[in-house]
Amino acid sequence: MFRRILFLLPILIVNISVSLSASPITEIHFEGLKRTKDFVLQRDVEKYLGKEPDEKTLHDLETTLQMEGFLSDIQIISEESEEGTEITVKVKEKITFIPLPIFSATDGKVMGGIFLLDTNAFGLKHNFIVGGFFSSYEGRGIFMYGKPPRDHVPGITFFGSAGKKKQEYVDINKVDRVNYNMVSANGGISVTENFTKFFSASMSVNLGFKDFDKRNGCTIRSNRYVDLKPSVRLSKSDWNGVFMSTKSIEYSHETVIYTDTYVWHVLSPKIVIQQPVISEDLRFIFYSSGVHGKFIPYSAYSANEKMSICLLPSHFGTRSGAGLSSGFEYAAFKTRIGLFSLYGTYQCVVVEDFDDKYKFNQGAGGGITMYLKQIAIPAMNFGIYYNTTKSEFRGNFSIGMTL
Repeated sequence: MFRRILFLLPILIVNISVSLSASPITEIHFEGLKRTKDFVLQRDVEKYLGKEPDEKTLHDLETTLQMEGFLSDIQIISEESEEGTEITVKVKEKITFIPLPIFSATDGKVMGGIFLLDTNAFGLKHNFIVGGFFSSYEGRGIFMYGKPPRDHVPGITFFGSAGKKKQEYVDINKVDRVNYNMVSANGGISVTENFTKFFSASMSVNLGFKDFDKRNGCTIRSNRYVDLKPSVRLSKSDWNGVFMSTKSIEYSHETVIYTDTYVWHVLSPKIVIQQPVISEDLRFIFYSSGVHGKFIPYSAYSANEKMSICLLPSHFGTRSGAGLSSGFEYAAFKTRIGLFSLYGTYQCVVVEDFDDKYKFNQGAGGGITMYLKQIAIPAMNFGIYYNTTKSEFRGNFSIGMTL
């Protein structure tokens, strides 16, 4: 008898384990959708059908929905039946169709404008932007319409802009080096494919012209051009209930061909690490990117944002450089309006100056960001940065999108 019990014990354990495990997911329903087409979200969550509704699967499902960018207050309810487990997802849709004013001030330079924005056009997750921005040194109109990739069907985006700009470049010591006026226009198309959950690639083709009507101490080419920009990206995102944290590495290679056969290149790698630490309200943030131009004209010089830093003068330009920003972001205040986070960072950068020498700068900064709960964009950012190498402060303030 004892031997028989020992023989049957593994079978009993297997049967108990099977009976305790939940049935595979057979259906996923959405409640609360007012604008978004149900079939659009069904395409995104189809990959979870047939999986067991364990903690990891339901967490991945929530992350997928949070990554849409226009859903909030997501609640996932599972109910088991004879056919399997039915999932009901209750959501609220953020406001995605809005007239959006923008404003920014950096180093005393003020820029403002207004855009008509829709990040969920026609309820199909398409993106639409049209509008313009103006400042004492630039005026430009912009449009963009795109749809994301899905089910191995590439996403496609159409874009264009036209405007006039008074470009000024200073060296790292804020000495004027280049200034010119430029009228330009461009239009193009970008195609993006998600090959796997973590790997995507895109190709952008842009046609345009740049007409320089004033030149100061430099040779600037004025001609029609074709801009080719392939890029690849590896990324993984996770939602912890407060922040969407992402780890990614990206590389793009821009090649511009002018009709007089002049060709230049820009190589741009970028690394992003966002990782919760200690609690869900605190995350480690790390951004690092670089730029290296070969044969580029002054009109293609890069500035702070291309190197993930805010330390250098707003009108500094360079052919080559690399920087990093590392620190922490804390979800300090949660209100009905949204989330207010505080952040602090250390930044450093190595850039090629106008004397062809590479120079190192470092410093620290901090500020506050507001994420609106019911609007699908960050609404406000304020930061102050201190360049310890130059012993000087820089501040920036923005409302609405960043350009």
